[in-house]
Parts: sequence; structure tokens; C-alpha cells
Amino acid sequence: MSHDKRPLNRSFIGSLAHGLSVLEAVADCGGEIGLAELAQRVGFNKTSAWRLVHTLVELGYLEQDPQSRNFRPAARVLALGYGYFDGLDLKQHAQPYLQELLHTHNETVNLAVRNGDELIYIERIGTTHIVSVNLHVGSRLPLYCTSLGRTLISEMPEKWLEQYVKRVNAGKAELAEGPLTYKDLMRRLEEARVQRYSINDEELVKGLRAISSAIRDRNGEIVAAVCVSVPSSRVTIADLHRKFAPALVSAAEKISAALGYRPARTEDKPVRQIKSKSARSHS
Repeated sequence: MSHDKRPLNRSFIGSLAHGLSVLEAVADCGGEIGLAELAQRVGFNKTSAWRLVHTLVELGYLEQDPQSRNFRPAARVLALGYGYFDGLDLKQHAQPYLQELLHTHNETVNLAVRNGDELIYIERIGTTHIVSVNLHVGSRLPLYCTSLGRTLISEMPEKWLEQYVKRVNAGKAELAEGPLTYKDLMRRLEEARVQRYSINDEELVKGLRAISSAIRDRNGEIVAAVCVSVPSSRVTIADLHRKFAPALVSAAEKISAALGYRPARTEDKPVRQIKSKSARSHS
């Protein structure tokens, strides 16, 4: 939150908001950030930015590299994040079913929620298989090029999706087939809704495939997604549709039920696969 966007509210503490905006900017940089760049990102002058950063360093939320003089999140920030994740009822309810998926397929199982235009992993149970991507609890990924992400936004309003595509393209996102289009995204989301799962065929990382299904709360809203990620050298797209999808959708439904979701009887239907004309599925 930049300093020119604070709500007009007497109870609103601007200095606290400024400090949090600095903390968020450092966390979002994905590594270290210098004072000048940080000040530019949050819209403060260097003197104001320095005072906020110095306070956060003193409180243990940021640390400064002695050589580069750049700033990065400190352990206290991580403690806050893990405290949030560990406190989620969702994670607690999901654990037995994530373990069940792991035992069934012996492949990495993931649980994620949406945060803005990204997804955040809140659980990741790995296997002994070597996977060519380094992800962990707290990792963030784009929504448009991941099966988890497309599952999480599969029922978002059209207006939101239109604006999302504009934001993605404004950031010059790279896709193998060119710029992301609204029509293409809607096609993939429709497949996710009809099939009740979404597949990623090496779109995120070469050699990695994934299949995801939605988790709903008691109001029927999609609040998370469960995913199984597999090496493409060992698991084909046909395997994902035929062997993985039924167990995955069942696990998602069980977690949803644990959260209080009760579907209408008409929704109690078998997993359905959409036939694709292309040799490679990007559902």
C-alpha cells in the first residue's frame, strides 16, 4: 500500500500502513533490495524509507547485508508466515487426504490458496523422486500457467478475469504459444470446471506435469486447490486423466466436505474428460 492510497478513516494509522508497505515490498522482491529501489517502489523519499526500514531492522523483521547494504526479510517475518499457515483449519482438515494421495501415487502432493494474482503453497509433501523445481511452503507462482492457479480462478467473475489477463500481459508474461488471451484462458477454465480438474503439461517447468482440483468451503466457494505434480518422463497426460484424476477429485471433495461443503445431488457425477483435438493437453 503506497502512502497516497490510505483510507480516509480516523482509526487508520498511516505510519503503520507505511511500515507494512515497506515490509511487503521487501518480501515481494524475491531476494535483496537496495534503499533507493525500495523507496521508488513504495513511493516514499529516501529519508522516509530509511526511517521505516531502520525501524523494521531494529524490530527484527528485516536484516541488512553488511556487504551489499541491501535489505531482505528476517526470520521474524518467516515465523509470522508459518504461524498463519499452521493455524489454517484448511491445512489441518486436508492432511489425511493429502497423505492418502501420497500413498496412492507416491508423487508430490501440494495444497495452495490464491493471494491476489498469485498462488501460495501452504503444504507440500514430497517424495524420494527427484523433481526439477524447487518449491516449498510459502512459495508463490503465477495463476495463468499452473494447474493450481487455473483451478483457483476457474469460477472468478468474468470482469475480474478480463482485468487479470490485462495485468498478466502488461507484465509481459511468457507463454510458449504467445501472449495470454482472454479467450484462451476462458477455454482452459471451462475445461477445469467441466472436468473438475486442471492439467499443466510442462507449462511451468520443462519435465514437470501437474493435475489439480478445487476445494470449496461451506458456501461452495473455491478457497484452495490440491495438486499432484509428476515428472513427465514417468507420467503421461493419459495417465493423469485416467489414473490420477479420479483419486485427486475424490480427495478434493473429501477436504471440501470436511470444511462443511455439501453439494447438490446433481453435482454428484463422475469425473468427465474433455476430448482435445491437440496432441498435447493444456487444460
